[in-house]
Amino acid sequence: MRTTISIADNLYSEVKDLVGERSFSEFASEAIQERVVQLRRQKLLREMEAGYRAEAVAPSLDPEWSSFEVEGL
Repeated sequence: MRTTISIADNLYSEVKDLVGERSFSEFASEAIQERVVQLRRQKLLREMEAGYRAEAVAPSLDPEWSSFEVEGL
């Protein structure tokens, strides 16, 4: 997909100096993908934390399942 973004001139210049022969588009796509992965992980951690907190307040597991046999372990 083709899109237009605006960034500061000094940032663009720095990126161009650092990436060498790679295109700016390649660099931008890679950087965005890495950030998306990071944001997904952060979202998952928030969701897991919320789930753990909710489970601590109101356990969803039937109390009968809270004890189990450890014979043979």
